[in-house]
Amino acid sequence: MTPVQLSLGTAQFGLDYGVTNRTGQVSENEVKSILFAADSSDVRFLDTAQAYGNSESVLGRCLDSDSSLGLISKLPAQTSDPYTSASVKVWEASFQQTLIRLGRSTIDSFLLHQASDLLRPDGHVLLDWLTSLRKRFLVLRVGVSIYSSSELDQLPLDQIQIVQLPLSLYDQRALIDGTISRLNRLGISVHARSVFLQGLLLTPSEKWPAWIDRDFRLHHSSLEAFAVEHNLSLLKLSLGFVQSCFQLEAAVVGVTTYNELLSLLAVWMSKSTVFSFGDPHGWAWPKGHSLDPRLWPS
Repeated sequence: MTPVQLSLGTAQFGLDYGVTNRTGQVSENEVKSILFAADSSDVRFLDTAQAYGNSESVLGRCLDSDSSLGLISKLPAQTSDPYTSASVKVWEASFQQTLIRLGRSTIDSFLLHQASDLLRPDGHVLLDWLTSLRKRFLVLRVGVSIYSSSELDQLPLDQIQIVQLPLSLYDQRALIDGTISRLNRLGISVHARSVFLQGLLLTPSEKWPAWIDRDFRLHHSSLEAFAVEHNLSLLKLSLGFVQSCFQLEAAVVGVTTYNELLSLLAVWMSKSTVFSFGDPHGWAWPKGHSLDPRLWPS
């Protein structure tokens, strides 16, 4: 059984990203330090997107040319305009710019930020172009990023090699409903994102934004008490959960400083079995609207 691997999310390298981010976009000097540590550790992938501000360009400037890290990027959500040969030219130009910005001739994976872009009557045009990237050896895998399991309905899963989805100690929907097991049976790699819920899982409940409902805040307070009782950190609980999900290929994590990454790596490499203290499924939060960043106040 292959251990879950780490994927470093890079949205904060190109944007002021994250509901608990108090320092804004990460400086390029800090990015270089983070990438140096990532490249010489257990980190296997870098996760970026065309919509993450100038994240691709920052990675291209800061990442060593001989880095072994697998690069993953994403095509932004498409408009309602019909897909035509002109659309293909736009996608191709944007993808070639991704390669130029990243300083690479090929990348590991290219995903759709909006899976429903494949479900349109003309979705085959987009799928054919994505498939051509693999045939031309520009990417190893193509896939989709989703927010809920229902987004996979009707997708051509036989032509997809990777799916990125939300999964955390609080958001276990894709695990409980069998989505991850189903994707595994189909030979599709699964990358978990939002494993810290944009940092909420690592933040004391009294410092949570005021708009979060009282019940969810109390639930987090209970986790904090559990952590204290068993001499565990919230970071160890969060990472221990995704490490226990052996059907994942990777877990996407984000940091804003070199020291944050070092702390994260120390916990990750300890591989402690934190849930010998109880069933992690008991920490799943049932109210999906609290777990979807698209529904959070801007």
